[in-house]
Amino acid sequence: MAEKIGFIGLGVMGNGMARNLLKAGFALTIWTRDAAKAESFKALGAAIADTPKALAAQCKLVISCVPDAAAVRGVALGEDGLAADGWKGGLLVDCSTIAPFEAQEIAAGLKDAGADFLDAPISGGKKGADEGTLTIMIGGEEAVVERARPAFAAMGKNIHHVGPQGAGQALKACNQLMVAINLMGVCEAVGIARAAGIDPKLMREVVSTGTGRSGVLEGHGLRYLEGTLQGGFRAALMKKDLGIATAVGAHYGRYQPATGLAHQLMTGLCNAGHADLDNAALGLLYDMLNGGQEDPS
Repeated sequence: MAEKIGFIGLGVMGNGMARNLLKAGFALTIWTRDAAKAESFKALGAAIADTPKALAAQCKLVISCVPDAAAVRGVALGEDGLAADGWKGGLLVDCSTIAPFEAQEIAAGLKDAGADFLDAPISGGKKGADEGTLTIMIGGEEAVVERARPAFAAMGKNIHHVGPQGAGQALKACNQLMVAINLMGVCEAVGIARAAGIDPKLMREVVSTGTGRSGVLEGHGLRYLEGTLQGGFRAALMKKDLGIATAVGAHYGRYQPATGLAHQLMTGLCNAGHADLDNAALGLLYDMLNGGQEDPS
């Protein structure tokens, strides 16, 4: 019989992930502070726990997808956290995006409580979460990864065990910095196209058939050009992730000027009042700096 699974973090990504676990036939128990979300999942057949500690009493495998390291620490090691009364045989699979050294610190705290930990950040956006096609980058011990693999299979299509604890988060930092740096190129290319009198949508279509093509050009570029910037992966979260990528590079003594610039630009976008828009709204900051395009937000 499959393990009962607990889930914490029913946001943009976690909502679809939890629903796919239910669709796959897992017995699911959730913890959330949002009463409406609790009722929604109860109607789908999920059980509801009052606290993470109560969730741990019911489930030995818990998946979390929360905004930052402080939230992960809270649900794992807080006063009412999963490990508050010990959690022998427990496993926390954390799909949040945090720094590798933060993941290792939380893993050590859980180990003291008799539990295992996998850092398993995700990529693929809301669409991937809803459709169960996420890319999942996993750090941890092989035997522990195998224990969680049936759950991973319900949530993702591209499941990669990339190394020891922290490795999944290091790889996610690589992913996020490449998205942001690519997005900078898209915004600057749009500016050149406009200045040259070329329809930027035509530029996007043509470049997408050449060596400059990318998922960021196709997806983020279109959202920017059409002004469909509500929802999605918020600029505030990309700013946070680029801060992590900057810190990871510094931790390893890497030279990474492009990452630092991307972080500065995303910070500028958030400071300009667009923190809650999709991160493709970086184009709005470029528009402002170029003196020009109407803000479609």
